[in-house]
Amino acid sequence: MRRLAVALTALALLVPGLAPAQAQTSGGTFSLPINDDPQIWPVAGGLFNILVNKTVYSGLIRYDLETLEPVGDLAESWTVSEDGLTYTFKLRPNVVWHDGEQFNADDVVYTLNEIWTNPDVPYYLANNFRLIEEVTKVDDFTVNVRLERPQVAFPVLLGYNAAILPEHLLSGLTPEQLVNPADFLRNPVGTGPFKFAEYSPGSFVRLVRNDAYFGGVPHLDAMVFRIVPDANAQLALLQSGEIDLVVIEPFQLAAVENNPNVQIQSVPVTRHEFISVNNGLEHLDDVNVRKALTLALDREQLLATVFMGRGSVATGPFAPSVAWAYNDAIEPLPFDPAQAEALLEQSGWVMGPNNVRVKDGQDLSFTMLYDPANPTRTRTALIAQQQWAEVGVAVDFETAQYGAVVERIRQDPPNYELNPNYLIAPPDPDGVANYYLSTSLANSWDYNKPEIDELLNAGATTLDQAERAEIYKQIQVIIHEDQPNVYTVFPDEIQALSTSVERFPEAGYRDALGWAHLISKR
Repeated sequence: MRRLAVALTALALLVPGLAPAQAQTSGGTFSLPINDDPQIWPVAGGLFNILVNKTVYSGLIRYDLETLEPVGDLAESWTVSEDGLTYTFKLRPNVVWHDGEQFNADDVVYTLNEIWTNPDVPYYLANNFRLIEEVTKVDDFTVNVRLERPQVAFPVLLGYNAAILPEHLLSGLTPEQLVNPADFLRNPVGTGPFKFAEYSPGSFVRLVRNDAYFGGVPHLDAMVFRIVPDANAQLALLQSGEIDLVVIEPFQLAAVENNPNVQIQSVPVTRHEFISVNNGLEHLDDVNVRKALTLALDREQLLATVFMGRGSVATGPFAPSVAWAYNDAIEPLPFDPAQAEALLEQSGWVMGPNNVRVKDGQDLSFTMLYDPANPTRTRTALIAQQQWAEVGVAVDFETAQYGAVVERIRQDPPNYELNPNYLIAPPDPDGVANYYLSTSLANSWDYNKPEIDELLNAGATTLDQAERAEIYKQIQVIIHEDQPNVYTVFPDEIQALSTSVERFPEAGYRDALGWAHLISKR
């Protein structure tokens, strides 16, 4: 039976950025879809994995729901030395792991030393923490992190999918075993608001309320992540009342906006859509070819027809929502097939008899890898194929489930040619570095430019925000000239929620799930 929470005001005092509110209803199960089987392991990426991780594990820091500023999670507070090199984290003393063991500084030291900064562990966010020099335990609830150079965005990056893991369960594992710790993942243990209960591969993951959660007892009894690869099938489940939340594609809005059982919540996110390009491959390593692909794609049409006008044409990987660092002087490349053809001619690609350009006996043709269960990526792929054919670039398709796509693009070297995808970055431009530094595991487009490496590291270690802004604006100019990817749209996130949902935090759902104890149903 559902019960009324009686101490929300006291809880609100524990939650940075949350004003006291009326009592919320407690009880019930909140269900949402993910598009592939999750590993429930923070070392691995993929949204289907990240969403579950957000509710099972905690980080040192998370983002305030209103401002997206970093606030304490497992860290009660932190200070930074005058030289910007040493961060001291005071940890919450009232935290226990889901198995009942006490959380303490040993878990933080272990996670940062043996996983985040261990070169033998393929942690997909490792480059976010490339400046960590030393991590030391001061006492059971105090940790010092010393950096090689100052990094203003360090607290922001700590809030970006960076979970702390249990030393007492993992410390005996080798780096090879940490790639996929099978025994641990049969019953993953975190400190988050929900505990692992059941996993039926291909069907669902079920979590139950963590009554010992340090942020207060969650309102919900349980959360269920339904494994539903197809976006249209996800929407159908929402309409039938079987799930409570779907992040919908813009063209799906018309199907639900007049549904009395569905409520719409649109939130800005630091996200961009793009067609990733494997810069390490022959022909795609030519800037003229990459720029021609952008010029030959009508991104205004893409925005209007696929994204229903909800957003703006993208200029690169830096989102305008981080306004202080965004270079608004850069205009998106126009839709200009004639200029695209001129660039291809300049690189020696001449039109062949079958309307495909050729050079040295080779056709200018590529394979686009995408997940057909996502209508936005499917439509983007089809429009690109049709429009690029007009300038003599042939594209065929290879399809795979999203998890397989992520695995392919994150291989070293990346195992694909073109891939329509998207990226949600932290609310600081230093978060983009993890995806564009030449040494990063997450640089899935194999973009390698020493000047960009140098500038990204300079932006990370410069203390003055105005100086940082100039550095990042310079980076955007270079990326705009190089076009390492075909940047398409800066979209909003459209959340379709069942009217049975009383509260879902107003933020991008990935960040909102970091506050999953606040979700409630009527």
